[in-house]
Amino acid sequence: MRKLLTALVVLGLLVVPLRAADATEVAAPGKLVFADEFDGTAIDRTKWAIHSNAESDDCLGNKGNQQLEWHTWDALSVSDGLLTMTARKNNPAPGYDWSGALITTGQACGHEPSQSFAVQPGDYIETRLKLPSDKGFWPSTWTWNGNGSNEQDTYEFYSDNHQALYLTNHQSGGGSCPYESPTDLTTAWHTIAEQVGPDQTVWYLDGKEVCRQGAYTGTGDALILDLFVYGKIPPTVSTGSMQIDYVRVYRP
Repeated sequence: MRKLLTALVVLGLLVVPLRAADATEVAAPGKLVFADEFDGTAIDRTKWAIHSNAESDDCLGNKGNQQLEWHTWDALSVSDGLLTMTARKNNPAPGYDWSGALITTGQACGHEPSQSFAVQPGDYIETRLKLPSDKGFWPSTWTWNGNGSNEQDTYEFYSDNHQALYLTNHQSGGGSCPYESPTDLTTAWHTIAEQVGPDQTVWYLDGKEVCRQGAYTGTGDALILDLFVYGKIPPTVSTGSMQIDYVRVYRP
């Protein structure tokens, strides 16, 4: 029998069933409907705008939301397949000491990009990034429908606390989870993702589920990535940055 098995292996005729551990354990999140891999030499303005009607001051600043920054194109740079968002204390506009970064796929105060994009219920949003370590910065990936009733926070991070992520479905009946990491989140690259409904909203950190909350049924939501400067705990440095490898949206 041993000689027969050896012969079958040599001939490539022996089929051995895969163990469960050998198979792919995570199903594909769906069809890719939006992505930016940041492979060029500048931000793609056909996909992104820096104006947002979530920002009350000329669509570029929002001090009423504890934001100290004014959003500029100069805060965005692309090279080596990475987007770098940089906040600087450089007096970019009257009343604003800091410039900072926000990019949005829509709801852009008449500055909508030509390839504007809207998130739909059931979409899976993921961002691979390296978070800022100096205190005083407030990056996030989120959605905005024009009035905030459907806002979804794939994550919010306040850089004075290197272990906490805030994951929130702001829709009525949504819910949130403050996630506490056992390790410093600023020392390595991480992928943060959110399945936005329709029946439940589920968050993932590096492929592992970390939060599950209520349904999302919104429409017309722009996708936003930002690096804010946090007014409640302002920076003690004059510049701070974060890097983004990619952002992708999949649809079932």
